[in-house]
Amino acid sequence: MALGGVIRGRKTTLRLPAEADLARFNDWMADLRVRSAHPVWHEPAMPATWKERFLEIAKEPLQILWSIEAQGALVGLVAGSMWGAGGGFSLRQLVIDPAHRKRSYAADAALALHRYLFDYLDLRRTDIVVHADNAAALRVADRLGYVEYARGHDVYYRDGAYVDELQLLMDVETWRRRWGATEREYAPLPAEAFR
Repeated sequence: MALGGVIRGRKTTLRLPAEADLARFNDWMADLRVRSAHPVWHEPAMPATWKERFLEIAKEPLQILWSIEAQGALVGLVAGSMWGAGGGFSLRQLVIDPAHRKRSYAADAALALHRYLFDYLDLRRTDIVVHADNAAALRVADRLGYVEYARGHDVYYRDGAYVDELQLLMDVETWRRRWGATEREYAPLPAEAFR
């Protein structure tokens, strides 16, 4: 199964990263607004280190990393990995540049990504891990149809307090009930195709 290519949403486009994206990725990993909202994906580093990180991800057949573009500008990134024989996906990061927040880019990119995962790759389930106080991520996850299946108490310490970690799960049946009629990019195959 090949991961990658270009995925288009209504407002955003997910594409494979280019070398020109390295500096922005590094800026986001150093930005305290991003670091407080997400589990840390990578520490800030020199461009050569980011190139090595990209090469390592490219070698892993079940890892993905996409850049998110909107209106011709780089506005975020998506990182995740495939897991299990049953066809699952873990969304590790969906970062939107703080300068581009509150424009529905995260929701649009997440919806486009899930169309790809459930309709094109025909996966059975997806999961994500979010900080319990990341209200924006929880709104997007709830809108998509995720439900909490595990909670880590007092996992992250920052700003003088502990924050819980939520693990959320969505299965293909939930996706199809909620989004199958309006967001399918690929028409379902007729029943005769499976005989």
